[in-house]
Amino acid sequence: MRQTKHTIGGVEQTLDFGRLWFSKYFGEATTTDPLQMNDFVSNPAKQFDFIVGIVYAGINCYKKVTKSTEFVTIEDCQNWVGEMTDMDAVELINKFVEAQKPSETGEAPPQVPNP
Repeated sequence: MRQTKHTIGGVEQTLDFGRLWFSKYFGEATTTDPLQMNDFVSNPAKQFDFIVGIVYAGINCYKKVTKSTEFVTIEDCQNWVGEMTDMDAVELINKFVEAQKPSETGEAPPQVPNP
């Protein structure tokens, strides 16, 4: 499962990183192509926006999937992220990275031969 819980803004939130909704919301928050996410991680000047993106996208993805009608705003997420400690931000990023790893290790699926 690609969900995690993290206390954000004083409230334990569930973030869902495993649906296409995540990419949609990440793009909204960062105004960039979600496929270029690595550019955010490797650029210290963009790390605040990266964390805002994973908070906004993760929370709203979970709310969308669970059919909630109360979504968070980008401004809410910016305020919450701005109040985070460095260690809290690192913990959240680590949770995000862990959620991206395959759930089981093993051999890769067989490759389909070219026709």
